Amino acid sequence: MTRGAWRGRTAIVVGAAIGVGAAVADALSQAGAGVVLAARPGPALTALAAGIVSAGGQAVAAPVDVTDPASVRRLVEQTLGAFGRLDLAVNQVRPHELSAAMRYQVPAMRRAGGGQIVNLAPDAGLQSAVAELTRAAALEHAGSGVRIDFVAAASYDSAERLAEAVMWLCSGGSPLPPGGTGHLPHG
Repeated sequence: MTRGAWRGRTAIVVGAAIGVGAAVADALSQAGAGVVLAARPGPALTALAAGIVSAGGQAVAAPVDVTDPASVRRLVEQTLGAFGRLDLAVNQVRPHELSAAMRYQVPAMRRAGGGQIVNLAPDAGLQSAVAELTRAAALEHAGSGVRIDFVAAASYDSAERLAEAVMWLCSGGSPLPPGGTGHLPHG
């Protein structure tokens, strides 16, 4: 994806403080997106936001407790307050947290005219459950303008390669390059 391809658009990256989430947030920022970095509070989250801003990007560190639906709702409200819209959400959370995240992300995206959600399993043992929840949500919201996909994170050998795959998917490129995806119907 070229620099600036996401200029004027906003993304939430849940689980952004380190590893895959940080790599995805950095890639989105380099593509021009305003990025809301959502994770437990801590120095890694603050440092990532500061690094993106010092490199000329737009980032907001947003401490969130993904086990608390009210905290997830506030995250989406904070995103809309900071950037005025939500175009993309990358969720790296456990299955029981995923439904709450999407419950608040989908309506915000619909108000913006559509968007995309990419779900990643935080570990290989949760891959099937996250994929199934993603499939159900994609079918439920088919035709809504919100595309919901799953990427099999365990299939990639590095956080950077996974971030490249997420960016490819978000650019409308599909299917993904070899490595693992669960591309689902969208509307």
